[in-house]
Amino acid sequence: MNEEILARVRRIAATLFDVPAAKITAETSPATMEAWDSVQQLNLVLELEQSFGVKLEPEEIDELRSIGDAVRLIEAKRVG
Repeated sequence: MNEEILARVRRIAATLFDVPAAKITAETSPATMEAWDSVQQLNLVLELEQSFGVKLEPEEIDELRSIGDAVRLIEAKRVG
């Protein structure tokens, strides 16, 4: 997992969820983060797309279930 991308995604998530970045890990998910609801999921996707210059397809968004998933999606988009 690309540590630079993980760090950027953690900062984005920390800002959106209003928690310290240290509380965000690759395993952080809606089940472990109370503030991660459907609205914040959309906000996270929009911020990731804007920050990394990628476009996530609806089926990819459905598969985004953790911070680690977000990092892997971005890695795949940036390579491809």
